[in-house]
Amino acid sequence: MAGQTVRSSCVPFSLSGGVAQVRLSRPGANNAINDEMVHGLAAAVDELGASAARAAVICGDGAHFTVGGDLDHLAGVDELSDELAGIVPVYHDVLMRLAGLDIPVVCAAQGVVAGGGLGLLWCADAVIAASDLRLTAGFAGLGLSGDGGSSWALPRMVGRRRARQLLLFGRQLDAGQALEWGLVDQVVEPERLLDEAQAQAARLADGPTVAYGHIKRLLRYSDQHTLAEQLEAERAAMVACAVTEDAREGILSFAERRRAEFKGR
Repeated sequence: MAGQTVRSSCVPFSLSGGVAQVRLSRPGANNAINDEMVHGLAAAVDELGASAARAAVICGDGAHFTVGGDLDHLAGVDELSDELAGIVPVYHDVLMRLAGLDIPVVCAAQGVVAGGGLGLLWCADAVIAASDLRLTAGFAGLGLSGDGGSSWALPRMVGRRRARQLLLFGRQLDAGQALEWGLVDQVVEPERLLDEAQAQAARLADGPTVAYGHIKRLLRYSDQHTLAEQLEAERAAMVACAVTEDAREGILSFAERRRAEFKGR
């Protein structure tokens, strides 16, 4: 589906002051992920990549961020394997492209976050959770092995033992536990959730965008490199950053004891 843009009312995209917002908007279905939402997310990521955004917020309308796959729809499908074979690769392509964005992505998550919807959290650079968060994979209880990247992300984030607790045993975490396990970065009251996410994204949008992109790439590839390879990647990234206006501004502002005014270039 790369290159195909399908605008959808269930994934509105907006841009203001350098901060983009991608919103899951099927509140009547608890933002369950169906074919329309997957293609809407693909279109939103296309817009995000082509826009002048310097940071992004992913959020969800209603009581829950997303309950994962649309089980009501899947229950009525005759050939479940064909259905999943069609939609899962498109969703995974969305997650790959979202994780690969150079700009920082902040996720604001409330209520239930479940199933493949967890992948949106794993792709974000920062996750702010409402205090009513309930995080669960839930795949095994459906007789499924799981999608959305949890089998890749969780062992790296929480270790294999805790990953098994979530994926094999179906353990559910509340906001405090998710914070303790390092799956979210901050917990706020529900009424503050979106404001806090927007404020954090706005701070990032005022930062050195090119350097952020290099930092994200270095972190992404660090587990694939030897120390020597990583050091060489760091050298190349530092040299690339050094030619930007923001690097000059950052150094001058430090020397002049003033706040840096980065332009993202």
